[in-house]
Amino acid sequence: MSDDTDPRRQPARLRDGGPTREAPGPTAEHREVTCALRDGTRLRTVLLVPYGTGPWPALLTRHPYDATRDEHDGTLDVGRLVAAGYLVALQDVRGRFGSEGVFDPCVQEVADGADAVAWLAALPECTGAVGMWGASYASETQFGALLGGAPALRAIAPAMTPAMSALDGFRFRGGVPEIGSTLAWTHYAIAPDLITRIGSAREREAERKRWEATERAIATGEAFRAGALHASPDAEAIVVWGLDRLREPLGSAHHRAGKIVDRIDAIDVPVFLVGGWFDVFLGSTLEIYRRLLRRAKDTGGPVPHLLVGPWSHDNTSGRIAGVDFGPGASADDLGGSGDLTARHVRWFDAALRAGAADTPPVRVFLMGSNRWIELDEFPPRDTRTLELYLGAGESLAAEPAGSGERRLTSDPASPVPTCGGAVLLFAPFEAGPVDQAAIESRQDVVAWRTVPLAEELTVMGAVRAVVHLATTGTDADVVVRLCDEHPDGSSRVVADGVQRGSARCVDPITGLGDRRPVEPDQEQEFVVDLWSTAHTFLPGHRVRVDIAPSSSPRWEVGRNVFEPAGMIEAPTAAEHTIRYGAAHTSRLVLRVVAAPR
Repeated sequence: MSDDTDPRRQPARLRDGGPTREAPGPTAEHREVTCALRDGTRLRTVLLVPYGTGPWPALLTRHPYDATRDEHDGTLDVGRLVAAGYLVALQDVRGRFGSEGVFDPCVQEVADGADAVAWLAALPECTGAVGMWGASYASETQFGALLGGAPALRAIAPAMTPAMSALDGFRFRGGVPEIGSTLAWTHYAIAPDLITRIGSAREREAERKRWEATERAIATGEAFRAGALHASPDAEAIVVWGLDRLREPLGSAHHRAGKIVDRIDAIDVPVFLVGGWFDVFLGSTLEIYRRLLRRAKDTGGPVPHLLVGPWSHDNTSGRIAGVDFGPGASADDLGGSGDLTARHVRWFDAALRAGAADTPPVRVFLMGSNRWIELDEFPPRDTRTLELYLGAGESLAAEPAGSGERRLTSDPASPVPTCGGAVLLFAPFEAGPVDQAAIESRQDVVAWRTVPLAEELTVMGAVRAVVHLATTGTDADVVVRLCDEHPDGSSRVVADGVQRGSARCVDPITGLGDRRPVEPDQEQEFVVDLWSTAHTFLPGHRVRVDIAPSSSPRWEVGRNVFEPAGMIEAPTAAEHTIRYGAAHTSRLVLRVVAAPR
């Protein structure tokens, strides 16, 4: 095992993947320097200095994935940032690649981020004004710097960000551990470099063997079986903190460390958020946007900007899971409005140089119609609520159509495989609008669908499901997928979510609230958050909702047994009964618009 781990199995966004570019040309001077933090730790930093007379405003990105790679294949074309007159700094965070220290993810970025911004602002080549950009972990370092107190930081551009909360798509979703994406990150993106830094050859070899054992467990599925999270606490000791966090209670202080869930007031600079409809951190990205927008309306502060494409965490090409959304869907085109780098340059020019803010606050890609739309805010003010009720004969309609129930068996020994959606996994588990045919034929996947639509139906905004369910167990997971069923019978996922019964009274952002068992054989109401989307269901298509008891390896396989803190129970099969009709209003709740602009 080496740092050249099979790239097909690595989450590409975590490798800062993107279109390969030439290194910055004669427009920049390249320096490799060190940034000294308050405790003396030195961080490797690449400075790209424009030719001409400075000083210049600076743009900084910080992450744990080898910052030197940003010169060639980062999310933005750094050569063009330099050519636009910015001093550009690319930095390895503490304990990663060329930087000293011990890596303590997220927590370290508060003080370190503030120090890095202050160091950069004080350079003679800098005007004292700093902006930051970057996706995924490189978005968290931006918020961390603000939390740490960085007066020179005047604007940030976080993309695909989990910075809102650890509980809504980062470590958990609906109370269910995100075991698949956690391992995708710790095992493939973090462990290899940490192993090379081990000084003792014997300890390094021992950790390599643990890595190989985890690799085998991932390949065989053993890493994701029911109970696996608690079975091998010593696996991959060097990144054991990743799985350790999944074992902690939802209200643990560790889940708040480095997050802005309690500190939205600290985000007092202009913010440009970038997301993807199939990104694992879409929920966090949109929740940050909503809270910043609400504060802007209340206080008159800067209005957040938002750009969301038909992208996953590691694919911004506009072609995903066999669906081609058109050349304009790519981050390299954005519908002819300039690529992602050009959008950032305009944003930073306005924020750091008092340039013209010539772009609308919101630009989102409307899937189905396959075009970009510009808005004052998302969702637009003219949306309305549409409720589609689960009914008899697998019908989905605006009014309850008959009463009844459908049953399925939740068997932890045979979980439903993950099939597309907003995932961050490894081959063969693909993100995006994957056809659900492979799993919709299973006995533990039940579906309801509308009649073929006579006219377009555009969903733009929040999506949730309300499921009335009784189970023979003392806990239950409910997975819901909103799908677009095409006239040819294919059914492609648009949005999805999960809710664990024992966590249904726990706030999904803060973790506040008590876990409690599900009462066996008693009907319970499960509210499942599918986050948001912008999607047009075309005439002849059907709106479809699928319900299942699991999605593995994305989410931990539930054991159908309530487990008080510190207790581990053996998994057991359980029968779930979904009830519908006027007295049991199981339904899909959508925000829709009459005619998108």
